[in-house]
Amino acid sequence: MNEEIKIQIIELMDAGATIESSPELKALVDASKEAREFYESLLVSESMLEGFFGGDKAKELNAKAEAFIDEQLEKPSNVTSINFKPFIGFAVAASLAVIALTIVNSPSEIIEPVEVTELVYEEPVVVIEEIIEEPEPIFVSGSEMETLWSTASQIANDLGVDKYQVMYAIYEANKDFFVNNDINAPRADRDYFVDLSIIEAVDVSFAASEVKRHIFCHC
Repeated sequence: MNEEIKIQIIELMDAGATIESSPELKALVDASKEAREFYESLLVSESMLEGFFGGDKAKELNAKAEAFIDEQLEKPSNVTSINFKPFIGFAVAASLAVIALTIVNSPSEIIEPVEVTELVYEEPVVVIEEIIEEPEPIFVSGSEMETLWSTASQIANDLGVDKYQVMYAIYEANKDFFVNNDINAPRADRDYFVDLSIIEAVDVSFAASEVKRHIFCHC
């Protein structure tokens, strides 16, 4: 379908013709599928305008568009005389159809944009709690203790301390388990607690002198 047929259809419709009342318009529309679609698109545009603005308002807009077109065409021009009115009329009709479609398809409620709050990322603070494990208490069975000296020497070697510190700690923490408090006479029916806090706190020289004193005095 060429532009000339479109212009003829528009002119006839502007004059109020319909395919029921105008054999000429009917012949043009029935001439091709493209002509039929073009005609129907003009009907849809006109129908939407009337439905949205109302019949009287649509007529008023159409009258204003016609007046504007006539005013523009009356201006002098060096261009060879051509009937531009159908082209302009079609452009105005198409523009109004687009406006109507936009308004009809717009949401019933306008949602105002929500102000976006700037998010500030902060590095998480990693707190590492130092877990201090309490050492398991050490007990020495009296039945396995041949002498305090030999037992203390073995424990001192395992702990990396001096044997006099271990002997002093065992005796001070378990005096009642020695017969008559004699450091040389541990009882075989008791379990002896090795107090690590005493081992860490006592000076080696002091521990050695005290252990020797208890050995010689049997007290």
